[in-house]
Amino acid sequence: MRRIKTLAEAQIDRYSRQILLAEIGGQGQKKLLGSRVTVVGAGGLGCPASQALAAAGIGTIRIIDADRVELSNLPRQFLHHTKDVGRYKVDSIQEKIEAMNPDVTVEAVRRFVDKDNIADLLSGSDYVIEACDGQAAKFLVNDACVHLGIPFTIAGVVQFHGQIISVTPGKTSCLRCLFREPAPEDPQNSCSGAGVIGAAPGMTGMIQANEAIKSITGAGKLHTDKLLMFNLIDCSFDVLDIAGLPRCAACAQPREPFYKTFDYGACVTMCHLDSQKA
Repeated sequence: MRRIKTLAEAQIDRYSRQILLAEIGGQGQKKLLGSRVTVVGAGGLGCPASQALAAAGIGTIRIIDADRVELSNLPRQFLHHTKDVGRYKVDSIQEKIEAMNPDVTVEAVRRFVDKDNIADLLSGSDYVIEACDGQAAKFLVNDACVHLGIPFTIAGVVQFHGQIISVTPGKTSCLRCLFREPAPEDPQNSCSGAGVIGAAPGMTGMIQANEAIKSITGAGKLHTDKLLMFNLIDCSFDVLDIAGLPRCAACAQPREPFYKTFDYGACVTMCHLDSQKA
């Protein structure tokens, strides 16, 4: 995290409503401006998460994805517009964020994550937001962040449902404490097969961004050791407590780079199911 000594007058004005919050204040805003958050995925979760991070003044946002915008993405991936169809998603988001907030530097990375490149791609991050579609990719991000000691949040959406978990490596349970390994990929349980309402990833991505902001500033309590689940069809919210698994393959052996030996399958290189059609 870069150290920001003072806030410019324009920054004090821009972020004045955040600075008023006792949990953030001027010192917290400086931390946000000096921080780097990596968003893995530039789709339904990555768009709202990136937008909220940029608006809050996260100094550097690294967005990783090699997918291109499709017309069917637009109802839920709000930073992509009709004119962006065919463009790389990371380029589309970079353009919107840089126009939104000149304080923010966007690092657009046109790559899919795999176990050979993920350590380099996450290097230097103060926080990681997992915003992929595939189950295996979520576990890869979990395993790598746990080993690298980078706090992170993982989420998933389908239809009207959303789920979110936050992890602080070395202190809390992780995704593998809840689910031992990725479930077999089933298109009928994906957004492309079962459908999704745009508000579900929108809300989920915003919550993920808020977890990043809390982690960086120290505001409030992170949603760790719990799985948040919501259903927008009836506006119900539930929380499932997660107990750390004593022999968890990822977090119980933090010195071992578990992600380098686990077989995540070919789908890890494709965060978005739509890209598998290419």
